[in-house]
Amino acid sequence: MNLKRIIAAGILLMSLAACVEERSNQGETAPGWVAFEYTSALVERCGITAEYLHRFDHYLEQNTSSGRDSVDRLYFSNVKIQRDQEPNAWTLRLKERYGNERTITIRNAVRGGMWEVVCDGLATKFSPRSERAVDHFRVNTGKSGTWYMEHVGRDREFADSSAWTVQFVSDGSLQLVGNGVRTSLAVPVLRLDFKTDLPLSYTLRNTSTFTLVDGQLRIIATGPNGLPETTAVTAIGSDRIRINYNNKHSAEGNWNSAIEL
Repeated sequence: MNLKRIIAAGILLMSLAACVEERSNQGETAPGWVAFEYTSALVERCGITAEYLHRFDHYLEQNTSSGRDSVDRLYFSNVKIQRDQEPNAWTLRLKERYGNERTITIRNAVRGGMWEVVCDGLATKFSPRSERAVDHFRVNTGKSGTWYMEHVGRDREFADSSAWTVQFVSDGSLQLVGNGVRTSLAVPVLRLDFKTDLPLSYTLRNTSTFTLVDGQLRIIATGPNGLPETTAVTAIGSDRIRINYNNKHSAEGNWNSAIEL
């Protein structure tokens, strides 16, 4: 069974028929588009978490109630910040624009320290409310402007692991460099190994949305036959990407790959 059939079977097993229909007109690059859709869902989950944590670090930085109130109004209009009973433990209760209710629990929340973070929320902004993702992070916040994140998690469709270097740029933009693996829970098993060849750069469109504008991502998809097939993804401007599938077929198209808070 070649990878196209494996991916198609996996999509059906995971109830993503709409995705198949949408990508069917992409011809020979369709498996590459689907592989990127799966992979970008995880990338964006990690990016969302990184940005919320960075904003919370600004909150912790304030040593007065008025300072924290100011940061709260600036960054957390849709978030309730709750101090837990455990020392240096906090919970962010988020109500995102598309109705997702997410919690981010932070332990050892000391500035410059190693944070232990658990996130619970919808897998993607399009997921039914019953389809949740739980992600665990170890976040090294010791270097100003650059953080390091180790991650394991899962949603209804995949078990995940990844590692990231996150750079918070002075203009408010975000850069992600990392690698990871997504392994489908359904049979036939689909494994997606991914790595950034160039940093994924997200520009701040407004106070709650970051748009992918630059970067390269390589995805190696492997099914039961053990034959890897490669997708190279290049961001070529705001909301545009180029897919190169197996070094044979290439296509460009619109892509709303955004980190939305």
